[in-house]
Amino acid sequence: MGDRIAIMNAGILQQVGSPDDIYDHPANLFVAGFIGTPTMNFVPVTMSDGSAKASGFSVKLPQHVGAEKGMLGFRPEAVTDKPSEFATLEMNVEVVERLGSDQFLYGAVGADQVTARVDPRMKVAPGDKVRLGMDHRGMHLFDAEKESAYF
Repeated sequence: MGDRIAIMNAGILQQVGSPDDIYDHPANLFVAGFIGTPTMNFVPVTMSDGSAKASGFSVKLPQHVGAEKGMLGFRPEAVTDKPSEFATLEMNVEVVERLGSDQFLYGAVGADQVTARVDPRMKVAPGDKVRLGMDHRGMHLFDAEKESAYF
């Protein structure tokens, strides 16, 4: 097995790095969506006063990016089964997928589709509304036009 990965899109090199580096620090939207199963959540946001606002929640940004529109990315495992100070998401659960030690929730948060990996002991069924949190360490922000990563 190799210890470095090269990600290409239409013959153009997007990013080279270790699997951990590419997973944790994707260079752009393509790389972020290419690596990981289930894929990263992507939610359009507007930014002002150090916060990013999606259709169903808002988050405080760790740094100023100097743009008004962006795409917030976060992996399903960055969503927690407990509301957090960082962000609270109200999900209308559409599908529950229990896979032994993992449980995935698929549903709507505002107008956006979101996937969350939660504790498999959490009692939830399709049609439920659940309050979830987000771990800010798993958050990525991408430029809305260029699709490159801010962080």
